[in-house]
Amino acid sequence: MLSQRITSALILALVFVSIIFLLPQNFLIFFLATITCISFWEFFKVRFSTFFTIVSLLFLCLLLGVATVPFFNSLFIALSVITYLAASILILSFPLNKTFLKNRFTWISLGFFIHLGFYAAIFQILTIDHSVSFFSGANNDRFFILFIILISVLMDSIAFFAGKKFGNRPFIANVSPNKTLEGFLFAIVISPILLILPSISAFPINLISLFLLIFIACCFSVVGDGFASLMKRTIGIKDYSSLIPGHGGVFDRLDSHIAAFPCFILFLNLITL
Repeated sequence: MLSQRITSALILALVFVSIIFLLPQNFLIFFLATITCISFWEFFKVRFSTFFTIVSLLFLCLLLGVATVPFFNSLFIALSVITYLAASILILSFPLNKTFLKNRFTWISLGFFIHLGFYAAIFQILTIDHSVSFFSGANNDRFFILFIILISVLMDSIAFFAGKKFGNRPFIANVSPNKTLEGFLFAIVISPILLILPSISAFPINLISLFLLIFIACCFSVVGDGFASLMKRTIGIKDYSSLIPGHGGVFDRLDSHIAAFPCFILFLNLITL
């Protein structure tokens, strides 16, 4: 199972990196919108009928177009971050809140807010100059996207392997019993350090602000992962789909990224005001 998971992850990483750097901007935006829609579909399909999911998806597509308007773009990002802040409380209080989470309106609201914020953040990266200097050429925005992806990848990988090696005490065991406190602590300490070294000159902010920005994004990536597990526990499923061997569905694979992107962009915007 682990070898299948690693193989799938490597193939996905190679394909995704190639797509990010090879697709023209308009096609890349369309591709990322499609990925957002697939993730949204999986999140709704495990809870609702096919007809209701299709109607919801069509409404999401309409809102993705609205997300290109600067005011709504910022609004969707802010709503997503607020949703994940609330999700951290929901994770800690589970299963006492199981009835609330099963509520149709709750599920619908959470699904829309997190996916709209994710897409809005990516759209903002690809269309607005953040004065980030990862690379002096036309691929600057693509490096920016990969950098935020790396936040979640490092957190997940370090927590997994450190947990296997040193983990004894459970961490958020009520929603994800395989996670360990030791794995989380290793990841939350090591990931920001590894990420800050190659990015000191990449952001127009001081070192302390940059460290806090990366640290907060790391925390949100953990909440994103925990949120996906929380919702699966609520309705008693293992994965959102079986689309990706060893990983489940697109939402299973994107859960931490969906949280990290809007968080990073919102706090970067606030710091650089």
